[in-house]
Amino acid sequence: MWRALLIVLLACGLVGPVSGQTPTRADPEAVAQLQARYRDAVIRSRRLEADVSALDRRIASTEAALARQPVEGDLTVQLQRRQLDAAGRLEARALEDLALARGPLARVLGALQTLTRHPPPPLLVSSDEAVDTVRAAVLMQALVAPLEAQVEKADRRRDAVVAERRALALKSERLFVSESQTGDRRASLDARLSADRARRASLRAEAARAGREARALEARLRSSGANVPTVAVNQTPALRLPAGRDSLMAPVEGAPVERFGSGSTGWQWRAAGQPVVAPLSAEVIHAGSLEGWGQVVILDAGPGWRVVLSGLGALDVATGQRVETGQRLGQGSEALPVLLELRREELPVDPSPWLD
Repeated sequence: MWRALLIVLLACGLVGPVSGQTPTRADPEAVAQLQARYRDAVIRSRRLEADVSALDRRIASTEAALARQPVEGDLTVQLQRRQLDAAGRLEARALEDLALARGPLARVLGALQTLTRHPPPPLLVSSDEAVDTVRAAVLMQALVAPLEAQVEKADRRRDAVVAERRALALKSERLFVSESQTGDRRASLDARLSADRARRASLRAEAARAGREARALEARLRSSGANVPTVAVNQTPALRLPAGRDSLMAPVEGAPVERFGSGSTGWQWRAAGQPVVAPLSAEVIHAGSLEGWGQVVILDAGPGWRVVLSGLGALDVATGQRVETGQRLGQGSEALPVLLELRREELPVDPSPWLD
């Protein structure tokens, strides 16, 4: 039983190898993949920490700008503003708790998905340890329920805090409905401050996960006797996807009609009837219709990354299928543009560095 539990913890990246055990020498290809994943995790962690620092500076600047605004004489309004500000901080903490609670559940579900594929992937265990592997899968299934309960609890807390903040905002309507230029400026700063705090909370949780992933991968490399790559501090993290990818293929021929920004969360093409191809080699984790978006294909681009293609009229692939770069996924819809979104966790990322 303890041996099976150890396999569970190792699969989730929560513990390193047991002291005294002889490290298992993985094949060179497996080592190279681990080293690539380690570099990606380190780079992702640094990039996220830089994003958090940038948001810290922006939040401090916004707070200073708010402090310079003329103070209104209405004590009731001032009290409501302090209450709303406190509610915003509570919401940010609730969002961070929810993001942290989702991390372990995602890792366990990912490990289970790996163990239940048909046919299963090659296992780095001997045949006499196959029973332990099955036991590990059973134990991981047992872990799902309490982890889901933790996520649901954090989600309910987040919903309660959001509802409270909205109620305060409605009561504090005078904060947001002002005919004076000063009042409008303060309302805009308040809104930006609330949004930045929520985004910072999410990025902090994501940075913490990336840091833990990097440390777990480093421990695995050391336990197998492999070299731990040195990641240069001046390496540009924004230009690397997981597993060492540095480019994506455009899913549709021709120039996009819309790029990231100005309301668009990705690149868009008018591609009625045209072939839509896979931007990278990946597993299809969803293929099906979504109301308002046409046929949608979601590709697993590596830890924390997804490529979402919507606006297809017909599909040539199915969920669970492995596709290669340039392989046909379907064809463009007559009614909708084809939209490519690159997502890191739950946030859209500008795909331009990989598509230009």
